[in-house]
Amino acid sequence: MIRAAVVGLGRWGQTLVDSLGEGSDAIRFARAVARTPSRVEDYAAAKGIALGSDYDDMLSDPGIDAVVLATPHSLHRAQIVAAAEAGKHVFCEKPLTLNAADAEAAIRAVDEAGVALAIGHNRRFAPNFLALKSILDEGRLGEILHLEGNFSADLTRAADTWRADAAESPAGGMTSLGIHIVDAFIALAGRMTSVRTSSRRIALPFGVDDATSVLIDFESGCTGYLGTVAATAHLYQVRVFGTEGWAQIHALDRLEADFRDGGREERSWDDYDYPGYRTIRDCLEAFAAAASGGTPFPIAPGEIGHAVGVLDAVVRSAETGEAQPV
Repeated sequence: MIRAAVVGLGRWGQTLVDSLGEGSDAIRFARAVARTPSRVEDYAAAKGIALGSDYDDMLSDPGIDAVVLATPHSLHRAQIVAAAEAGKHVFCEKPLTLNAADAEAAIRAVDEAGVALAIGHNRRFAPNFLALKSILDEGRLGEILHLEGNFSADLTRAADTWRADAAESPAGGMTSLGIHIVDAFIALAGRMTSVRTSSRRIALPFGVDDATSVLIDFESGCTGYLGTVAATAHLYQVRVFGTEGWAQIHALDRLEADFRDGGREERSWDDYDYPGYRTIRDCLEAFAAAASGGTPFPIAPGEIGHAVGVLDAVVRSAETGEAQPV
C-alpha cells in the first residue's frame, strides 16, 4: 500500500481523491497540502486526510511514500525535484512542466533519486483507447498515414482559477486539454519532429486563447492535426488513418472503424463517463504498482518528456507564426 499526499486540493485534486471511491488496496491518500487549507478543511476531514499548507513539512514525513501533484504547471519542476530529493515517488498531473528544459531537469532528478515517475494521462487507460491501440499494434490499419485529434471543453468556469493566467495556459487549451491528444499521438504513432500552430482568443472573457490548431509532422513520416477549443461543449476524439482503413475513438466509451476490405467495427462501453473516475483510478494504481517495485508505469519518462517538448514547440510556433522543431 502506497501512502500518498495530494498537493493541491482544488477541483481536480478532489477528483483524484474521489476516483478511489471507498478505497484502494494499492494507494491511499493520507495527507494533503493546500495553499488555503480553510477552503477545503471540511472535504479533507470527510475523507480522513490530514491537511496542511507546508510542502516541505509533508516531504519530511517518513509515513508518506509518494506525492500526487495537482498544482499549477509552473510549480511542477521545483516540486518534483524537491520530492525526488526527499525520496518520494512522484505522480504529476499533466503537463509535467511548461517547457522542455524544466522537463529534462525534473526527469533527471527523479532518475537520480531512483523513484517512480507517473503522469496523469488517464485517457491512456480508457477501454476504447486500449482497443484502438490493439488495432494498430495488430497491423489492421496497415501503414499509418495521418492522425487527427480534438479535445475541447468549456473553460469559462476557470475564470477565477490559476488556469485563467495565460502564463499557466499558453496556446489556449493545450495545457489542460490538447496535451492529452499529444500523449495519445505519441502512444499511437511515435515521436513528432515539427509543429505549426495557429492560436487566438475569440470568446473567452479572460486573456487565454480559445481556438488553437496544430499541424504535426511525425518521425515516421506520417502527418497529424490537433485542435483544441476552450470555449465550447466537451469533445474528445482521436482518429487514425492507415492504408487499410481508419479507426476512431470518441469520449471514453466509443470506438468505430472502417476497413478497405469492407469490414466495419463498432464498440461501446456503457459504464464510462467524464471525468472517467475508473481511468483515473487505474492511472493512480498503475503509479502505485511502479512505486512498489512492480510493473513500470506504462508511460515512460522519455514519452512524458517528449510530450512537453511538443507542447514547448507548439507554444513557440503560436508566438512566432512559424513551424518549430520539436
